Amino acid sequence: MIQTLTQHPLSRTLFVFSLICSVIAILAILLASLILPIIISFTLYALLEPISEIFERHGLSRNAASLSVLLILVAIGGICFSLILPNLTAQLSSLQSQLPVVWQTITTMGNDFSQHIISSLGLEMQSSGLTEHFFNQANDLGKTAIVEGSNMLISFSVLLILVPIFTFFLIRDFRNFRNNLLDKLPNSSFELGWLIYYRVAHQLQEYIRGIMIQSGIMSVVTTIGFYIIGLDSPFLLGLVAGVLNLIPYVGPLLAMVLPTLLALGHVPFEPWLLGAAISVILIAQIIDNVIVIPAVIANAVNLHPLVVIVGIIIFGNLFGFIGMVVAIPVISTMNIIYCGLYQGIKTRYDLKLKAKPA
Repeated sequence: MIQTLTQHPLSRTLFVFSLICSVIAILAILLASLILPIIISFTLYALLEPISEIFERHGLSRNAASLSVLLILVAIGGICFSLILPNLTAQLSSLQSQLPVVWQTITTMGNDFSQHIISSLGLEMQSSGLTEHFFNQANDLGKTAIVEGSNMLISFSVLLILVPIFTFFLIRDFRNFRNNLLDKLPNSSFELGWLIYYRVAHQLQEYIRGIMIQSGIMSVVTTIGFYIIGLDSPFLLGLVAGVLNLIPYVGPLLAMVLPTLLALGHVPFEPWLLGAAISVILIAQIIDNVIVIPAVIANAVNLHPLVVIVGIIIFGNLFGFIGMVVAIPVISTMNIIYCGLYQGIKTRYDLKLKAKPA
């Protein structure tokens, strides 16, 4: 009985899958301090590796092609940072200086609104106590977010050193490392290993390229929208909206928070500005869902929305913002690996059953 259970395709699949997940988890723990530059480097590898292949087909060696791609990456990155970073830093500093005024305005509006509700109900109590704790907590969270944003800009110096180095070695050596690793598989698992790798690599590359294009389009659309309606720091708000759009379902809701707060804290308060700020995000999401997603990342992942939401919550609790961003590709990869393992092991199991004498 026990032998039958251990030989069953489902049991063997769960065992191999658990072993793979354990190895990946151990590597993630050991490389925790480098996980962000590694993720960015693999993202750039997925985007730039086709360019390296084009250079190689035109006669360049692997080293020359990898170095050429790295130089292109550094040049584009240098141009972008020289154009974007000063503007981004200025708008972040402006937002940080505006924060006390914004929160004071919002607190006053909240107290007035709650006092109006209390008066309408015929109660005799002070409303300031009802809203003071909430707004103090929200104020602390807002200040923490701004400080974290400033720290992220400072930590870019480390990424600017590590990411190009990691990306260069990935472009130059990853294919050889992959081939050597898969060549060590036993003959019975060689074809299955390559099949699973191809499916995972193809889906991840499609997803990464699509999500980067999607995020860029959302940044441009929201930046233009915030600029048109006259909201402060439009470039910063558009960049935040584009980055948060990397998180399916939850990201667009989070992207509404900062524009809404700035619109509420605008002096004097203008209700149309609040509606316009929310409308910019909503219009961007309509463009995203109607045009961008079907054209760019349709069928990149095949996951149920409930799985996506639960995965984002779990990964977000475990790994923070980075976990929310990588939740979908990680879950999708695990799904491909599990299904591929089960299919291969079950096929082999069925063949053994047929080969047994009656």
